[in-house]
Amino acid sequence: MKKMLNYLFLAGILSWSLGPFIWQWMTSFKNPSLVSQLPPLLPPSLEIENYVSVLGNRQFLQVIVNSLTVSLGATGVSLVAGSLGAFGISRLVRCGKNFILFSLLVIFMIPQVAVVTPFYKFLGYCNLRDSLYGLILVYSVFTVPLVVWIMHQVYDEIPDSLYQAARVDGCGNWRIFLKIYLPLGSSGMISACLLSVMFCWNEFLFALTYTSTYASRTIPVGISLFTGQHEFPWGEISAATSIVTLPILLIVFLAQKQLVRGLVGSGIKG
Repeated sequence: MKKMLNYLFLAGILSWSLGPFIWQWMTSFKNPSLVSQLPPLLPPSLEIENYVSVLGNRQFLQVIVNSLTVSLGATGVSLVAGSLGAFGISRLVRCGKNFILFSLLVIFMIPQVAVVTPFYKFLGYCNLRDSLYGLILVYSVFTVPLVVWIMHQVYDEIPDSLYQAARVDGCGNWRIFLKIYLPLGSSGMISACLLSVMFCWNEFLFALTYTSTYASRTIPVGISLFTGQHEFPWGEISAATSIVTLPILLIVFLAQKQLVRGLVGSGIKG
């Protein structure tokens, strides 16, 4: 009985978590006349009109390319800067380490709405509004502290004796980082990469505020601007959301072990 209750509890949690996704996928295959049907039932047939309409929309394809560019660009900057910063904090900084980490945590936890105006003025001064480079710069401000925190935990798990032995053998800090810490911290790099990509992929407020044309708009903003002449196109919105959600789900599913391992800071275990 206890085991059955545990399974029922897990089934309830799973249903609660997957319910919105299932509803979304059902809606994406429905005819527009069935979208507002309550309760939501399985469509009598799988209609792909919504997917054909979305994939045939040049503006939607453009926002996908923009999101890929911004996500990969900001993630690349964050991994380079964050991994180097984490190595420096973990092995080179002796005084004020906790203050530095606390400061980075404060930066990451600052509400986005509190810095919208300063960033807006800064991007205008640098002539980076409505550009992918401006979004990459803003996103990096938040993803670099995230990468530093993850990689710092991973690097702290690496025995200090490896660092000291490498120094005795004449290795410089740059070579120690590339030959020892970077390979041993690969699981942490994977988890940091995934979390950074997901943050950039899903971010809405900055992308809405700092972009004004489809040349630089990202997926969340592009989907929010879907409009119909007489009704809201829920079918197309669901199809677009399904398309852009599937890659993230597949990546997380395939790299779940590395993601969990990196999050717990076990960079050299397993």
